[in-house]
Amino acid sequence: MRGLIWLGLWLCSLTAPLAEEVSLQRYVVGVENIDYRPYHDGRNAGFEGFGRELLDAFAAAEGLAFDYQPLPVARLLPSLLDGRIDFKYPDDPHWQPQQRLGAVLHYSQPVVESLDGTLVPDGALGQPASRIQQLGTVVGFTPVAWLDALGEGRLMLRENADFTALIRQTLIGRVDAAYANVAVVQYQLRELGLDSAPTLRFDPQLPHLRGDYRLSTSRHPDILERFDRWMLDEAEQVFAIKARHGLPDTQIPADPAHPFP
Repeated sequence: MRGLIWLGLWLCSLTAPLAEEVSLQRYVVGVENIDYRPYHDGRNAGFEGFGRELLDAFAAAEGLAFDYQPLPVARLLPSLLDGRIDFKYPDDPHWQPQQRLGAVLHYSQPVVESLDGTLVPDGALGQPASRIQQLGTVVGFTPVAWLDALGEGRLMLRENADFTALIRQTLIGRVDAAYANVAVVQYQLRELGLDSAPTLRFDPQLPHLRGDYRLSTSRHPDILERFDRWMLDEAEQVFAIKARHGLPDTQIPADPAHPFP
């Protein structure tokens, strides 16, 4: 009899973790299927880097489970609007503004700062914006800071499949400048061994835009409220995760209950 009791207890100890795992609320987070280090890397059907570490830490603390679905950049917002994914990361309410018209979307407080800017070869630093006639970017990314010039027809946009192609096209003069996240281009230059002269430099005199990456959703604003509160309560942990990936700290507002307009 005693043996049967111990057997029952042993079986319960095995099934308890399984029951706990099954009870977790699961959500699908749409992420970019590109190499966007140091922020994240969503190639090869996986998701790694700062974004993964941060979201996993939040999920573990709140008893949630995130399944990451890498998608082409251009498909992420439509997937969020169609309800095929629960969350989109990263997001910014200023990206693809026409597609957001009439949509009810919710955004977290800033997760990490970003700087999208214009990068030119060494010899072109300090030249006026009027010199740039062909601007390179990566497919799916909107050159927000140049939208007026594009709308007026003063500029031609050349899209590239990835950052490696964008960098090489700019260095050999196929385009006059590249518009992209400055930290990502600098990281890719180092990875390619192209970070010494001649190389690409961010020109602060040319159009650029500072912003923040956020977590967004159309259906789960309550989870975003929990995420904002967790980032505020665990500010030291969030800072440490950013530092491990060489990213700047973002100051979270004192009252995260007010959503981004």
